[in-house]
Amino acid sequence: MERWKQLVIGLLVVLFLGVGYLFYQKEPEQRMVDEFVMEPNEVTPTTSPERMELVVYVTGAVESPNLYTVPEGARVGDVLSLAVLTDEADPEQLNLAQLLVDGVKIIVPKKGETPISQDSPSTEVETNGVHVNSATKEELMTVPGIGPAKAEAILNHLKANGPFKTYEALGDVKGFGEKTLESMKPYLLVP
Repeated sequence: MERWKQLVIGLLVVLFLGVGYLFYQKEPEQRMVDEFVMEPNEVTPTTSPERMELVVYVTGAVESPNLYTVPEGARVGDVLSLAVLTDEADPEQLNLAQLLVDGVKIIVPKKGETPISQDSPSTEVETNGVHVNSATKEELMTVPGIGPAKAEAILNHLKANGPFKTYEALGDVKGFGEKTLESMKPYLLVP
């Protein structure tokens, strides 16, 4: 009987070692979620038609003035966290919640400095116009001559064709003739 117990214990040890070896050799499962990491100087083409990447330039009171590639829908605050603000920076002079637009330049002012005029996106008519590529329907409707139908036409054109590169490209939107474009020019910003 003593020999029989030793044999059973030996088999159990071999079995546990074999199972442990199989688990040890098994490759870890791949992650199901892709991670997106924003890196400076990483300028890559759009990976899918649904998710566009934007390239913005951040300069001024930041530790790393540079070009940054961010996903569509990123905000000024998102890219400033990558550029790292200096102790002298005055981010209160910027709209950190503003949606970014491809090709924009963000100049971070120092404390006590008057903000430098920059081509950052603007969505208020009082600040020289509505940025057509990032405006909402309601913001577009603040422009004289744009009602719900024209605002919707602009947004549909943006979805189908991407951002406007020039002011003249607005002429491709249904209902925007030469006279209409001329009357709206002081109120609309296009890169």
